[in-house]
Amino acid sequence: MRLTEERIAVLARAISERMLDEEHVDLEIDEDRFRFLINSLILQDLKVEDEIDEEATAFLLKNRPQLEEGSTEWEVEMERKKEEFSIARGYVAF
Repeated sequence: MRLTEERIAVLARAISERMLDEEHVDLEIDEDRFRFLINSLILQDLKVEDEIDEEATAFLLKNRPQLEEGSTEWEVEMERKKEEFSIARGYVAF
């Protein structure tokens, strides 16, 4: 995962405070619960990205063994596969 749980918590707090301060939401739940839900959504999104990365890596290792991991060709193919797997899942990266 690209972010630590502590960093995710900080982001969730900042997002929730901004949404509340700017009155983008009208809560019917406790603010702590709202913050927890935002935190959970961020974690879920990052996990999907991790799964897509792992899937793309496994695909390249199996189907394109001639590519050297970390090379420019590897990175180009990796981005293509990640995009392909993202589309197949209906996932849109931010």
